[in-house]
Amino acid sequence: MKALKTLLVGIVLALGLAGLTFAQTTANQTVTMQISAISVLGVTGNPAALVVSAPALGGDTPSNPTSNTTYARYTSTVSTGVTRRLQANWAVANVAPAGCSLLLTAQPAALPNQGTTAGQITMTSTATNIVTGIGSCATGTTATSGAQLTYVLSVNTMTALIAGENHTVTITLTLTDN
Repeated sequence: MKALKTLLVGIVLALGLAGLTFAQTTANQTVTMQISAISVLGVTGNPAALVVSAPALGGDTPSNPTSNTTYARYTSTVSTGVTRRLQANWAVANVAPAGCSLLLTAQPAALPNQGTTAGQITMTSTATNIVTGIGSCATGTTATSGAQLTYVLSVNTMTALIAGENHTVTITLTLTDN
């Protein structure tokens, strides 16, 4: 009888401990996730000075000075079916030197959603597309990340050039919804 009691107590203890070993407790949490609309734009500095200088041969027209060392970098998130564009303009009072035009081309990297170049534009006070079709993307932050900006001072009318003429202008880049 004592052996039976000991056996029963052992079974009860074993079952009790087994119940404690396999017991589970759970808790739940609710996590809310949201993507905000993001539109951030920056540039990598200023282009080099565009200086019209003497051609190699007398009688030639001076070459068009070019600077392509700066980049427009952007981070963008958009809703489904929405894209952005990068535009450029200068102030109403800004002009290129007599006989010249300032041209700009933006060439984004061939990566998803970074947009498509709108080709070369002539700078004016009217905001003009330089990159279109920008979706959700981040162009990166390395030295050559983003849309490469190429500025060209184009000599249009040689007879209108005035030696010593010097203009400094501010170009405004804008990342905007279509």
